[in-house]
Amino acid sequence: MQENIISGALSSVYYPAQWVLSSVNEIRSVAKENELLKKENARLQMENNNAREGLQELSRLQELVHFDNKWDYPIVTARVVGQNPGRFLTTLIVNRGTKQGIQVDMPVFTVRGLVGRVSRVSENHSRIQLLLDPNLKLSVLEKKSRMVGFLEGANGHHISAMIPANIGVRVGDTLLTSGLGGIFPKGIGIGTISSIRTGDVEVICHMEVTPFQEFYRLEEVFIMQKEPDWVVRELLTDD
Repeated sequence: MQENIISGALSSVYYPAQWVLSSVNEIRSVAKENELLKKENARLQMENNNAREGLQELSRLQELVHFDNKWDYPIVTARVVGQNPGRFLTTLIVNRGTKQGIQVDMPVFTVRGLVGRVSRVSENHSRIQLLLDPNLKLSVLEKKSRMVGFLEGANGHHISAMIPANIGVRVGDTLLTSGLGGIFPKGIGIGTISSIRTGDVEVICHMEVTPFQEFYRLEEVFIMQKEPDWVVRELLTDD
């Protein structure tokens, strides 16, 4: 009888402690399980994001397959890995170089139109000079009239063009590469005319051009493995 009383007393003393210990272990178990679920959720979220990015990239590459049929030159896909610092975006760095057959002056474009040209090449990377660079100048073609003009970057944000004033260009008209000059093939879209003004020389129109590209949003570009037509330049040079 005394043993039963002592056993009951001890039991009444230790039970709350055992209950607390059991509750603590249960809380720890739930917390650990919750942490594992959070990690699993984060992993699944990352996989979902990667899958979505992969689908978007596949869609862009599928567009290239259809676009590729227009040209007689091989095309290399490159990922943008850097931009020049500063207020104005004038150059990009891509992850393709001489090992992938890239050379200086190869045209760079997307399915939207012209991006620029390769201006410097290393073994695995290339620098792309954008249309926005004031130092990049090229011959352009007004789509409807087929009149040839001249385009250059303006201030790092816009591009401007000059074209004869008597051909009746209008706001909204489209400019393409003319194929003259030996670097860019004919017919790559550049942009649309957003404003027109007459310059000091009345026979010339000065135009602001809104490019088709959104340069700050470029993730992939396509490099056309077209070497410059030096023969054309040599034939145009005076003896």
